[in-house]
Amino acid sequence: MAIPSAALLDAPPLSKEDDMPSRTRPTSAWTPAFIADTVAETLDRAAEHGLTWATGDVARAHGLSTATVAEWVSRARAVQAAPTPPGLLFCRTCDQPMILVRMPGSEQLYLCRPACGRKPMPAAPLSDIIAKAVLHHSPHLVPRGKSADAASYAPGPIQRITVGATPTDLHITWRLVPRQLTRPLLSMAQRLDYARRQADAGNRPAAIEVLHTGLLQIDPANDSNALDTATAKAATLLAQQHLADGEHHTALPWVTWAHRSLRQLLGATSAEARDALRVLAATHRRTGNLTQAANCYSDLIRHHTEAEGPRALPTLAAQATLALVLHQGGQCLAARQLLARTFTTHRGAHPHHTDGVRMHRELERMRDTCISQHHDHPPGHDDR
Repeated sequence: MAIPSAALLDAPPLSKEDDMPSRTRPTSAWTPAFIADTVAETLDRAAEHGLTWATGDVARAHGLSTATVAEWVSRARAVQAAPTPPGLLFCRTCDQPMILVRMPGSEQLYLCRPACGRKPMPAAPLSDIIAKAVLHHSPHLVPRGKSADAASYAPGPIQRITVGATPTDLHITWRLVPRQLTRPLLSMAQRLDYARRQADAGNRPAAIEVLHTGLLQIDPANDSNALDTATAKAATLLAQQHLADGEHHTALPWVTWAHRSLRQLLGATSAEARDALRVLAATHRRTGNLTQAANCYSDLIRHHTEAEGPRALPTLAAQATLALVLHQGGQCLAARQLLARTFTTHRGAHPHHTDGVRMHRELERMRDTCISQHHDHPPGHDDR
């Protein structure tokens, strides 16, 4: 049975390292450099179109199966079976990231992305040296009983490792402020599920910690996007938790990055992109960016209307919240008119839903404000 490429990209490598889920028979062209170059090409294209599209496109270009390329990329990005966490190693010769390469029947190797002509670096001795460095420099960051996994905790104290000609020829850049990692061996999909369960149970600090570990090496302020939906959704959830903690300015870059990524990966009207847009709108509102918040809610109304219809509960909820934002920004008459129309539609489409009571209460509050502040609205422009 064929394994879908999207599943492969979020899955850890197979337990039997020699069993590559390949639909393409290995040939002499499969050198470590060829695999590294193929992975590099896939990840570069994924930055614009997402991993699933890029994997298929690169596979077709090289006459490979999608499953073959997906497995190579999965191994290069996986955290569970990688001797050293992905994204930590850089080549001293070309200053490119080094990735994990596994040839059928051979040991794990690290090579540049793309290959610059250097010899592949054996992964096992490199991992051992990094583990010893972590235990010597920051033993308090490795939990009791986890010494065997010390290399997995390396991103906590280490910013970057530059690799020379041998495993001992390393230059380690230590973080000025070390970070305690939480469950570093979880895949992003597992991390997202764990964080959701912690958040649902009311354990917001645990959810934030596990999400920060998975997103540690991502800078949401740069122009790059997430390569996969699990990572982008994790950023959305992290922003939600920060927003719930009142850390609005911390939430804003994460949800901005998440929404941009999900819009690119899945489309603006996808449920995931709409969820991120809702959090982005709420974050702008909480930080006082009312113009940006109103723009986001207007976009959200349009996307909900296209996906679910103009009378759907999410559409009407977004309209009602937009009315609150307009009122908060001083546009009381426009806010009253929008909320009155929304309340009328809601009452007709969902007569027993509790949101109708809240909409009516807010509408009455807006009217009372206009009366108490002696607003002189033009005749015939009321909301009644």
